[in-house]
Amino acid sequence: MFNHIANMRIASSKTAAAILLSLISATPVYSKPAGTTALEEWFKSVVPQIFPNSTTNWQAAFENGLLDPKIKAALNGRDFTSLAEMRGYWSAVSAQIASRTEYYITEPEAFAFATDPEGRSGYVIGAAKTSLKTKQGDVYTDGGSSAFVSVAWNTELQKRVITEWKEVNTPPNYPNYPWS
Repeated sequence: MFNHIANMRIASSKTAAAILLSLISATPVYSKPAGTTALEEWFKSVVPQIFPNSTTNWQAAFENGLLDPKIKAALNGRDFTSLAEMRGYWSAVSAQIASRTEYYITEPEAFAFATDPEGRSGYVIGAAKTSLKTKQGDVYTDGGSSAFVSVAWNTELQKRVITEWKEVNTPPNYPNYPWS
């Protein structure tokens, strides 16, 4: 009989532990406002379009109205006074990445959004992990990238436009870059 009671306690303990564990680990159920979801989906599609990653796909953003002509921009503390200056710098960075690396990958990890109810205008803060492989075959991981972006609805173009882009990148192996 004692074994039966002991087994019951163990069973009860296991059941209680399972219930407690499920309550502790349960993810809260909530829904994002529609505007936040819309801005989030849009921004996640924009990141690969604008990052100067040694491809030419980022150049369209400078021509199709995605970036406001009066954009306020900074990269690693360097301020840009015009869209043309920003494009020139992005071009130089892209060429440098292409000349020194086989690939440079940005993997988005976390985002925060503040937006209007429609998701047309707002603010985004994003963080990503970066990795690269040099032309010599060395692989580096655990770099970082983050951006603050201001988005406004352009009634003339009928689309979201980036009015401010402030980015900080720390390539893998900072400050001793693989190509130093």
